[in-house]
Amino acid sequence: MRRFLVAVASAVLVLTGFGVPGVTLADPVTGTVVGWGDNFFGQTTPPAELTGVVAIAAGDFYSLALKADGTVVGWGEDDHGEASFPAGLTGVVAIAAGNYHGLALKADGTVVAWGWNYYGQTDVPAGLTDVVAIDGAYSYSLALKADGTVVAWGADVYGGGVTNVPAGLTDVVAIAAGDAASLALKADGTVVGWGFGQYGADVPPGLTDVVAIDLGLHGLALKADGTVVGWGHNAYGQATPPAGLTGVVAIGARAHDSLALKADGTVVAWGYNAYGQADVPAGLTGVVAIAAGGYHNLALVQPYDFAGFFQPIDNLVWNTAKAGQAIPIKFSLAGDQGLGLFAPGFPKAVGVACPSAGTPSDPIGTYIYAAGGSALSYDALSDEYSYVWKTPRSWGGQCVRVELGLRDGSSHTFEIQFTK
Repeated sequence: MRRFLVAVASAVLVLTGFGVPGVTLADPVTGTVVGWGDNFFGQTTPPAELTGVVAIAAGDFYSLALKADGTVVGWGEDDHGEASFPAGLTGVVAIAAGNYHGLALKADGTVVAWGWNYYGQTDVPAGLTDVVAIDGAYSYSLALKADGTVVAWGADVYGGGVTNVPAGLTDVVAIAAGDAASLALKADGTVVGWGFGQYGADVPPGLTDVVAIDLGLHGLALKADGTVVGWGHNAYGQATPPAGLTGVVAIGARAHDSLALKADGTVVAWGYNAYGQADVPAGLTGVVAIAAGGYHNLALVQPYDFAGFFQPIDNLVWNTAKAGQAIPIKFSLAGDQGLGLFAPGFPKAVGVACPSAGTPSDPIGTYIYAAGGSALSYDALSDEYSYVWKTPRSWGGQCVRVELGLRDGSSHTFEIQFTK
């Protein structure tokens, strides 16, 4: 169900070396991972220390991340070893998540698989090389070779022929594996399907200009004009993209839900929503990649370009201010990132020891604002955010460290000493 695109501009991880052995990373965008939906096994909660991620993948109840150093991190359910990749796995340039097994493509064009193997889905064919893309589903796996041919292994448990790659299929540039169907995107922008027609194999007649594909129990295609086409199983509306959806640069599909990443870095989700997987977190922006899981979804968020705090906050020394006043906390993120940029629970202030006498400090002037709570605003002319922080009078004589935790996982702090 995890597609992996080759030489598609919207993909975070672009695989080059088409037609030659091995693949390489091309200008990977590192970021942090955000998850939503079912979290019973912790699959939407990335490890706290996880950084430098360049690609993501989501299975039914687990998640995978590929780091810029070529290593893999897994979390969530691990009953079948799906979140526990082989020890010493390095040199990875792409990852994919089947329902309960994981796949990794190495820079030398070979494939490593782990996890549930009841149907042989992790038994990579001996001698398989020159691979440029991978994907996995419930009972089988797919690999795309540099010569444009497709290799399948595992079992066709539903009897639709998902592992029976059509004879003579060539010129393939992307693949997608679903539980009951498989898809291949050809260099001419057309799509070929095999397996059960009602679950995605019956590609709409006349579908052309496709640049990306994905597959759950329904098919999704991203066209060159930024629109999305869906077909197949549609019990939850997962094959019916929202009206007016345009500007899409990447897509994701799992059994009953769909995702679209727009050029502005926002995400749209539709379909099955029993676990909140179609409820994209409010304010989620700066997204550069998406991954649809069985009952949860993931987004890779590019770090904000934080330029430091602006006056009246001093970044280098202690700040001093009278308790009870409203203080404007100003900063820039290199453009309008929306107003939902704070992580849950932030901003926050934590009490700390006050500085010793004689410690350099910078007094904050007196600011008067209208009544009401603290609020965030953005000024396009100055490209500045301003968070008006209304402090309590009871803080007189105390010192705090103010922390702005952002949705990209970054944290920015300054210290302030309050006078009465």
